[in-house]
Formats: sequence, C-alpha cells, structure tokens
Amino acid sequence: MRFVIFAPPIIMIIVFGYAINMDVKEVPMVVLDNDNTAQSRSFVEGFTASGYFMVHNAVQSHAQIDSLLDRGEAELAVVIEKNFGKHIKSGKQAALQTIVDGTDSNRAGIIMAYVNQIALSFSKQYYIKNIMARLAQKEMVSPVRVQQIELEERTLFNQELSSRNFFLPGILVLLLGLVTVLLTAMSVVKEREVGTIEQIIVSPVYPSEYIAGKMLPFVFVAVVDIFIISAIIRFWFAVPFNGNYLFLMLGGLAFIFSSSSMGLFISTISKTQQQAMLSTFLFVLPAILFSGFIFPIYSMPEIVQYFTYVNPFRYFVEIVRGVFLKGVGLEILWVKVAMLLGIGIIFLFLSVRRFARGIE
Repeated sequence: MRFVIFAPPIIMIIVFGYAINMDVKEVPMVVLDNDNTAQSRSFVEGFTASGYFMVHNAVQSHAQIDSLLDRGEAELAVVIEKNFGKHIKSGKQAALQTIVDGTDSNRAGIIMAYVNQIALSFSKQYYIKNIMARLAQKEMVSPVRVQQIELEERTLFNQELSSRNFFLPGILVLLLGLVTVLLTAMSVVKEREVGTIEQIIVSPVYPSEYIAGKMLPFVFVAVVDIFIISAIIRFWFAVPFNGNYLFLMLGGLAFIFSSSSMGLFISTISKTQQQAMLSTFLFVLPAILFSGFIFPIYSMPEIVQYFTYVNPFRYFVEIVRGVFLKGVGLEILWVKVAMLLGIGIIFLFLSVRRFARGIE
C-alpha cells in the first residue's frame, strides 16, 4: 500500500513532464515551388532559419500535399505560384498559398502567426531594396533615410515561453487532488462494506473524532507528496521557482484539507467502494477541466464560471502558478487560501453530519 500511495505520483509527474509539451517548434512542412527562382528559395529559407519549421520535403503536386496532411506527416504546406520571383523583383504583388492542419485550432493559430511574421519580414526586405534601387536611379540616395519602429519586447514570469513551465505546476494540483480525494473517498465506505462500522458505532468515539482520524493519515501522505513532486518539478525539470516554499506548503495544506473533506463527503454518501470510486472520478474530472489548468476560466461560458467558485482545484492552480512563476505570496493570494479553508470547513461539517445520521 505504501508503494501504491507514493510511487504512482512520482511516475506520473515524470511521464507528464516529458509528454506534455505545447511548444510550437520544428513544425513539419512541405513546399510546392512552382517558381523555382532565387527569390522563392530565399523565401523558403526564411522558414528553416527561424527554427520553428522543418522542411519535410519538396512536393510536385497538390495531391502529394493532401496525402501528407492526411497522414499527419506535415502540418504546413507552402505553395509558391509562378512568376513569384519576377513580381518580387519588380515590386509587384506576389502570390503564394499556405495550407495549415487546423485539427488543433490553437496550434494552427500559432503556426499562422509565425508564417505571417516570416512573410512580413521577407516583404519588408525586398520592399526596402526596391525603394533604394529606384531612388538610386534618380540619384537621390544620399538624403533618403528609411524610418523604422523598434519594438522592445519583455515577457514576465515565463521568459522562455515554455509550456512545461506552465503545465507542470498544474500537474502538481492534479496528482495531489486525485490522491487525496480518492484515498479519503474509500476510507469510510470501506468500514461500512466490510462490516467494521458497527464496532465504531458502539465505541465512545464521536463522529467528528472518527472523521478527523480518517483524514489525518492521508493529509500526511499528501504533504509528503508535495515535497516529492515539487522537488521533481523544480530540480529535475528546472521549472523556475520564484516564491516562498513555506507559503506553498500553507496553500498545499489548505488544498489538502478541502479536497480531503470532499473525499470524506463522497465516502459518507456512498454504499460501496465501487460507487465511491466512480463518484470520485465524476467529481475529479470536471474539477480539473474547470480549474483553469488547461483552459482559461474567463473563456468558459458564464454559467460554468460560477461553478468554478466552489472548485478547490481552481484556487490551488492559481496558488501554485503564482508561487512558482510569479513569486507572489500571502499578500496577493490570501483570498485563494481563505476560499480553500472555507470549502474544507463546509464539506467537513457535511461529512460529520452525514456520518452521524448514518450511525443513528
């Protein structure tokens, strides 16, 4: 049982850490170059030089493009029309086509943004050359200066824009919540199913003492998991940690308290362990999806956003990401901690009341 409690979270955080990667890099692409000039080849080199694209091969027809996109061997196809180089040199509008695999809409949107940026840079380069060439013919080179806007970019909290830095702290919430809810949900119902609950009924143990006794061991297990999982995230995967570790533990204890209380409530309303396990997954899966771990809460329908206010996973996701990436503490996140404690108190009270009624 000790192996079952501690080993799976360690294995899962390592597997998820390598498997979950939303960074758009080395996108496989194909090129149909109907022009085959120095200008068209220079345009294609802009993709390979960016580091975001990897030219799969050169194709000869649209049928080949369709086949590669259908098989998933390419995500982007660039079709360069004839006279592309001629129009570029003469300063006319040149035509080309890009075809993107839109199966993953977010990824497709990022790919199109990269394509637009590369095309804009290429156009700007030749636009300036054409202007300078025309001015040179009129002997007006010396007084001409091309003014440009210099954009200074600054990214806060996740300078590398790494999806791993964004997702791994959320994985901590997922694993911790799954362990605490599942283990506590099986605790009381197991006593009822094997028949030892009668011994509890005739003993001088108060319902509150019994529920607390069922919760405390799993609280200890979850605290140990926080140490192990956060250490793997910080030192194995090198996710930046800019906050206070003591505050992370404080927020973790508040989350463990609330999730364990929910698990105990599920256990008190279930009659069999199978029913408790099914109820746990019916609760945990929506709780994860509505926590902001994958999808931002502000993009959800308004009625769904109201349900997230009673979701402890939401508050701990914000705490973990705030501590790891932003380095904020209690002065910013105290409302999240208070909400976790409030949810835990409510469900602990309901669990005690439900258990007390069950033994009367």
